[in-house]
Amino acid sequence: MTDAATLRDRLHARVDWAERDHATAFNKALLQARTRRLAAPRGVVVDGPQGINALCCRIGTERYGLPLADLSEVMPLGNWTPVPGQPQYLLGVTNLRGEIRPVLDLHSLLGLEPPAADAPTWAAFIDDDGAEVGLRVDALERIVAVDPATLTNPQESGNGLPQRFVTGIGAGIGSEVLILLDTHQILALDVLRDARPDTRCAS
Repeated sequence: MTDAATLRDRLHARVDWAERDHATAFNKALLQARTRRLAAPRGVVVDGPQGINALCCRIGTERYGLPLADLSEVMPLGNWTPVPGQPQYLLGVTNLRGEIRPVLDLHSLLGLEPPAADAPTWAAFIDDDGAEVGLRVDALERIVAVDPATLTNPQESGNGLPQRFVTGIGAGIGSEVLILLDTHQILALDVLRDARPDTRCAS
């Protein structure tokens, strides 16, 4: 079995757990986008003509978009282990397919109120040169196409968000506002370069 087929099968198993109201459309769109990305030559942009395909997530009371091309996996986040002495926005580490991966708390990173201790939570993993980094989100919603031409520059929005981590602000689902996150800036955080635990097999 090829690496692409293995990843596709594994991703399919993960997204089967996605929230049931949008499960069919979510799974189909995510798998199709991942298949296009895996099949494309290096350096080729695979987003469609309608814009940037993004996974719409809820964090607190707001909706955020993660570019689908940067995602490697989504899964319910049941357990994680805190890492002492690290910034608050490093939630901890978790087991992903037998390997230890860091998970960032987007509530803390974006200056949002923390979720309730018993609230369900998900991890959306973005690819960092083959070593995934998890982003904690409250809920997965659906895939949306974001037109870059309609995005408002975060410096002009006046909403108080950390501008470094926001690509732009535009239309989401219906009349909802969608905040498109800049995953490259998130991956550039010093804590991921200096304090990320070494990848190792989990017992």
